Amino acid sequence: MRRSLRRLGRIVRAGLGMALGMVAYPAAWFGWFRPRDKLAAAVGDLLLVGFYGASAASPSACLLARQARRGQVGAVFFVNQNIGTADEVAGLLRLFRAGKAKPLLAIDHEGGVVQRLTEAQGFTRVPAARDVAATMSPAQARALYAQAGRELAALGFDINLGPVVDVDEPANPAIGAFGRAYGTDPEHIAAYAQAFVEGFASAGILCAAKHFPGHGRAVSDSHDEAADVSATWTEAELEPFARLIASRHAPPMVMTGHLRRVPVAPDGRPATVSAPIVTGLLRGRLGYRGVVVTDDLDMKAVSHTMGREEAIVQAIAAGSDLLMIKNLFGYDPLMPQRAVGWVRAAIARGRLSEQQVMEAAERVRAIRRQAGRPPCNPGV
Repeated sequence: MRRSLRRLGRIVRAGLGMALGMVAYPAAWFGWFRPRDKLAAAVGDLLLVGFYGASAASPSACLLARQARRGQVGAVFFVNQNIGTADEVAGLLRLFRAGKAKPLLAIDHEGGVVQRLTEAQGFTRVPAARDVAATMSPAQARALYAQAGRELAALGFDINLGPVVDVDEPANPAIGAFGRAYGTDPEHIAAYAQAFVEGFASAGILCAAKHFPGHGRAVSDSHDEAADVSATWTEAELEPFARLIASRHAPPMVMTGHLRRVPVAPDGRPATVSAPIVTGLLRGRLGYRGVVVTDDLDMKAVSHTMGREEAIVQAIAAGSDLLMIKNLFGYDPLMPQRAVGWVRAAIARGRLSEQQVMEAAERVRAIRRQAGRPPCNPGV
């Protein structure tokens, strides 16, 4: 009941935000005063943006598709609120695929409660991670995920925002309570996470391992606040990520969580905007060279402490590449072009460098070139 009420509240707030945002809609639609230089194109590649509505008739979806065709947005993600009938989903995919500049299209397809496309849209049911690990071998799991990947690819998706590489703690309100993790043994977790990555990769779907540096033993839900894992986190939570990154098929993306780990980041910033965690721990210690994608920067864990401008600047400064912004609560049709101005101002103030932005954009462009192309040897 509480979950249903919270979902209803989010829908109402999103609707109100959409209504208020329509004031700026004409300026966004016609692209008035939008920058068109190389830096603007790079910032566009960093944006992974959500939309309001569940059909191609949605004004929010139509505008976002138009912005994607202009190169203002490089990637789009779908949430539950965007999923209607099978025909409506297909219509949205056609909308975003129209034109030459096709955005990366992402969705959560972990299995269990976090599976946006279900039997209602003609998709195979994928069990939750805990159930997969309890009933299948990694090889069997890989076959299941390969089938799910083929279904996503056939519809037109490029990215699956999974697997969960967190440890399983049943008391965790966001992960363990829903069986979203594979277990507690790092080798066991990594084996099933690798099966997930390889299975979807065999269909050309790119995966994002999450939630770095480990959400499993958090006692709060990062949808509501930054989860402080300083007292509960152990090195065992880092090991599944380390094993997966060092495997023969490292995930092309790693998603950071809104997690505070004070011993690593004494300033208390969550991992999504923390240089010691993204650049120091993930890229430095673990040697990760792929794309780092943030969890949604509009979640309360971030939005209650900073606005979008600060979140975007801090995320890039931390070493992140793909910036997830749902853009529902406080809908801003002009957000993509505002982001260019925010980044330009941060460069002028010395908070960012143009090189940082360009390097992040190039990492995103590299996975764009991979999308839809199964690897030559996706595993066995």
